Amino acid sequence: MVVIACSASAIRTRLRQGLKGMSPIHEVTGRAELEKSLAELNPSVLLLDLALPQLGGIRGVPALHRMNPSTKVILLTNTLNEREGIAALKAGARGYCPKDINPFLIKKAVEQVQKGEIWVGRYLIPHLLEELSALTERRRKASLSNPDRRLEVLSPREREIAHLIGGGASNKEIASRLNVTERTVKAHLTAVFRKLGFSDRLRLALFVTEHNLKAR
Repeated sequence: MVVIACSASAIRTRLRQGLKGMSPIHEVTGRAELEKSLAELNPSVLLLDLALPQLGGIRGVPALHRMNPSTKVILLTNTLNEREGIAALKAGARGYCPKDINPFLIKKAVEQVQKGEIWVGRYLIPHLLEELSALTERRRKASLSNPDRRLEVLSPREREIAHLIGGGASNKEIASRLNVTERTVKAHLTAVFRKLGFSDRLRLALFVTEHNLKAR
């Protein structure tokens, strides 16, 4: 189930057309309807317009996320903004894109988010890591006296791939660098997620940065 939360009918229509052929789609136009849908329908993905009435912009996202943590949220905005994008991910969103996104891409975004990936413009990743660097450095220093034993369960190749993910590399780039197939990279990455308890690349990248993980 995919829920589209937007008060503009034209935008809802375009998004629905882009999602044609996917799982059932439900549309809401206000905050109250959205909360009811989250409680009763348990959607896998929520396409949420930041201009939705009574939402309160990004400030309203954490409350919705707490209502149904299993629902992955993709935020829709009028104009992409680095600061807003970073705030969106910090608030728990799994995606951040413009309202006029190509219909083909919105379908791809939903599919990727359903798989546990993060959907944002590549330009945003360096800014996000820079924004979080001070926080991760403080956490890293604090962890020196209490090492995270989870790192020991990774194989040398898994550590290598995790390190490359921390540097922002894509699966294709990792496959090329390690001279393996993308399928092999995905298999190793799935194992890393399972062993470390993460569900997406962003959390893994943050973990790698925080613990200064090196490939060995």
